[in-house]
Amino acid sequence: MTSGEDVTREILGNIPPWLTMVFYVLTALAAVLAAAGFVGRIRRYRRAAAPTDRDRPRSWSRAFRSGMAWLLFQEPLRRDRFAGTAHLLMTYGFFILFVGTCLVFLEHDTPLHFFYGWFYLLASCVVDAGGLAFLVGLGMFLWRRCRGRGTLLPNGWWVASLSWLLAAIGITGFLLEGARISQHFPEFERWSFVGYATATGLWAVGLGGDTAPTVHRLLWCLHAALCVAFFALLPWQFFGHMVYGLVSWSVRTERARSELRPALVASSPGVQQLSEFPWTDLLQTDACTTCGRCDSVCPANEAGRPLQPRSVVLNLRFALDHTPQPSLLESIAADTLWSCTTCTACNEACPVGIDVYGKIVEMRRGRVEAGIVPEAAEQLFDAVASQNNPWGRPDTSRMEWAQGLELPVAQPDEPVELLYWIGCAGSFDPDGQSVAAAMVRLLKHLQIRFHVLGRREGCTGDPARRLGEEGLYREQAEKVIATLRSHGATRILTHCPHCFNVFRNEYRHLLPASDRDRWQVIHHTEFLAELAAQGRLNASRQLTETVTFHDPCYLGRGNGVVAAPRQVLEKAVALPIVEMPRHGRESFCCGAGGGGFAVDVPGTERIENVRVREAQATGASTVVTGCPFCRVMLRTGAQASAAGGMRVRDLAEVVAEAEGV
Repeated sequence: MTSGEDVTREILGNIPPWLTMVFYVLTALAAVLAAAGFVGRIRRYRRAAAPTDRDRPRSWSRAFRSGMAWLLFQEPLRRDRFAGTAHLLMTYGFFILFVGTCLVFLEHDTPLHFFYGWFYLLASCVVDAGGLAFLVGLGMFLWRRCRGRGTLLPNGWWVASLSWLLAAIGITGFLLEGARISQHFPEFERWSFVGYATATGLWAVGLGGDTAPTVHRLLWCLHAALCVAFFALLPWQFFGHMVYGLVSWSVRTERARSELRPALVASSPGVQQLSEFPWTDLLQTDACTTCGRCDSVCPANEAGRPLQPRSVVLNLRFALDHTPQPSLLESIAADTLWSCTTCTACNEACPVGIDVYGKIVEMRRGRVEAGIVPEAAEQLFDAVASQNNPWGRPDTSRMEWAQGLELPVAQPDEPVELLYWIGCAGSFDPDGQSVAAAMVRLLKHLQIRFHVLGRREGCTGDPARRLGEEGLYREQAEKVIATLRSHGATRILTHCPHCFNVFRNEYRHLLPASDRDRWQVIHHTEFLAELAAQGRLNASRQLTETVTFHDPCYLGRGNGVVAAPRQVLEKAVALPIVEMPRHGRESFCCGAGGGGFAVDVPGTERIENVRVREAQATGASTVVTGCPFCRVMLRTGAQASAAGGMRVRDLAEVVAEAEGV
């Protein structure tokens, strides 16, 4: 019977001491080379980047916790169930193998001796299980690549090389273990269930017994060389994403998805050269895993416009790696930038927290500063500057839509408790006017005291800002803020998600810290949900049509308002809501955002038509939304397609009809 002390193995048996020493030296050199590579890359970010602390994490302890949560649970990666499972298997498998290697090192090169008996058996079993999980995860990725799943992953050898190198390390590790066991086949080594099975296979093909020591030594050299190569290559190209991705996620600035980060330099906003980006943006170019999730959710890409978010990031990485660095005005095509609808689906999908949306707007700002903008964008800027609205309609006609509604217009400096912000779409666009009228009827029907500003309203500056005109945005914002302050407004109600987003998330950057919580901003879908929860909506005339809800990007994904509109719809409509495949935070854009309603870059098809087909496939007769821009785009798409009979309505219109007002 084998004693507990005999249940062990000779560490580095059959390996000459000089060869072991060579391995240790090469490993140390590889570690130094990797460290030097990472330090050099970080220094390059610092040298190339604009001096700013804008994207510095709120606290390094919070950054550490965020990074550890990402590493341990990998929630962003698990949004793709297949890839998430593969990543978890690889991560935990690699960790177990690393701990196992450390245990072997401690046993062999320190006074500690514990690698025997039950501990040895359990450790052998766990390490084999970890190695198997590691290879299964790798196999899932390689199977997906060889199967050619879609076109998400680039075909470059530099992308696949990491997977194949790791697979070679894992396979040679098990072959090495099998060659060691096949020399004597001790019974207790059955606990190393993968290694024992491998040893049996080696014996079957004549590589066991007397041949095993030679095979074992050769495999050890090969496995050691592969491990040294892995460490040396860690900072290089795609290999580095394992480290850069973790850092990128840890130091990202947490904010609402649709919240646009402040311009780096207020007096001269925008980026024309790579050196004008902050260092975190440059880090994120190396963090890109090239997984293609951003491309797969981008509405502009799906509609055939010349925008692939991944290519934007990789082009910036290309610029970083070249000297002299090319001008972004030349290396990033204009139509690429103007194709973006700022829906932030790319940011939502990215598993390492890359802010593609922010980079695109920064480069738009740079083009505005350089005077290189589409004619339609220039017309919008002129309209906002001269007429206080992006449609260019006379500002004196802002209240024409409200004739007969007897709106309570606040007098100058009159205190206002609930301010209903109509917005430019509600004032000048027929679809927006229909939404505003329905909301006014509801407020009056429910005897809710409110005021509007009438002709004292003005464009919030949001469309200009998304198109890169930061200076015009600030001018408009400062005027609006002054007006709001003069009324002491404490609660702002708006039906436009773009106004909602800029009030809630972006105006605060223009206010002193003590004043940033001045207003409570509420979207009309949230407001109606409050009323429904209070029992103030009776829905005496419930609609009997089948409806699906289209989540506006700036409402659902951008600000997390997903449940409220559905709670209201469930009360106003008798039949259950049918959901489109892409809904909630994963909703598909209508195409109007980011100035898309004014600047139209041609593609192979219209973005709104893609969304209308998706709505039509649900079998619903009515699409309900919560944004005047979505309403007009989807209605236009329905009229231009086979879905011409499908109605497009705002939630306020549906509730008003259900209430009989």
